[in-house]
Amino acid sequence: MSSSIDYKEGNHQEFIHYLFSNEPKSPHTIVLESPPLEPDKNIGLHLFEQLLMIFVDGLKYLHGDSHGKVDVHTLTSHDIEKIQVYFKSFGYDCLVHVFETMHEYQFRYPNYFKEQSKIVPTTTLQDFYYEIFGTQNRVFRVSFTSLRL
Repeated sequence: MSSSIDYKEGNHQEFIHYLFSNEPKSPHTIVLESPPLEPDKNIGLHLFEQLLMIFVDGLKYLHGDSHGKVDVHTLTSHDIEKIQVYFKSFGYDCLVHVFETMHEYQFRYPNYFKEQSKIVPTTTLQDFYYEIFGTQNRVFRVSFTSLRL
């Protein structure tokens, strides 16, 4: 990692523009700062919410229509790989699993993001995921892990 740090001030939308308006940077070259953790909130949930927001807004930036809508069915494996490289630039793995049919779908329980009452102190970032059920029984699941230096 470079000893010269270039700080960028700005809001969420400015960060999205900064990140996705250029080609992805090398892993661990962007330091991501998130809003302060709310008292009694699980750190994994906090990070997951921040990363999911970056993921969704990144997809909108890169692949959204004029209304900001993204049709996940039009995303190619190259599109998904590219957004994964963007996430590596700030030290996270963005895991996107596509289950083409319900026969391939791998059920995962509990869904801590939807059932936050099931969160316990040992629940970590990699325990959270978000799923989109698309047409023709296709399912998209996104989750995140922290990359080790």
